[in-house]
Amino acid sequence: MFSYYGSKSKIVKKYPPPLYDIIVEPFAGSARYSLLYNDKQVILNDSYRVIYNIWKYLITATEQQINDLPVMVKGDDVRDLNITDVEKELMGFMVNRGVAYPHNIYTTWPSDTNEIQKCKNRILNYLDKIRHWQIRNEDYRKLENIEATWYIDPPYQKGGERYIKNHIDYVQLAEWCKSRKGQVIVCENGDADWLDFEFLSSLQGQKKKTNELIWYKNA
Repeated sequence: MFSYYGSKSKIVKKYPPPLYDIIVEPFAGSARYSLLYNDKQVILNDSYRVIYNIWKYLITATEQQINDLPVMVKGDDVRDLNITDVEKELMGFMVNRGVAYPHNIYTTWPSDTNEIQKCKNRILNYLDKIRHWQIRNEDYRKLENIEATWYIDPPYQKGGERYIKNHIDYVQLAEWCKSRKGQVIVCENGDADWLDFEFLSSLQGQKKKTNELIWYKNA
């Protein structure tokens, strides 16, 4: 629904489909996996307060609120808009694609492709499909270990430093992932070694191609 650094929009269909009626995303980000299977019960969590705020807003937003988000042109500044703080956070991801935190200036690339309107259209398409979702703002380790499909997409071991919340003990995270009940899908890339990852797909980024990896535990 909104662009975010590390989004799996291009390869999300390559991951195993959920085997449970509940999906848990401990590192929600833009939640592309849950959006693909939006009819499931979805529990999102993100320790980054901005992402939590945005999802909390989207889950309850009306069509009118989304349609009323301002029109911007190249060079406009989100900080000058007469909207709520959370709407500024949301629009901060619209004005510069693939970023890890909200930006302020509507830059050339997204403005030339009318990214704000495209994002609004995507949100409007999903609004009624996410009303039943839950969102939490906790350390991932505090999540209850329920039997579910766990889609775990943490800040990557190499490259995750761009995220605001990027301090991960990967030894601890590995044990936590292994202990989850149900189906477990863990995402990584490159030379990550904190689990026995396998190759999933190649992904062309803005600057280079990366190898996306997966660790998988069937239910």
